Amino acid sequence: MKWSELRKIAKRKGWYLYRRGGRHDIYRHPDKDYPIEIERHDSQEVKPGLFYKLKR
Repeated sequence: MKWSELRKIAKRKGWYLYRRGGRHDIYRHPDKDYPIEIERHDSQEVKPGLFYKLKR
């Protein structure tokens, strides 16, 4: 899965762009206590271990 695909899924699930970091975009969800970081390397693949961590 590429970063651009992960970003689209996050937006569909209710995550919104909170702020832009140096290399990552920080997303928040109204019902969650924690943010997630999504890299801006859209064409690169997400590493499997990180994908499963973000999926939780």
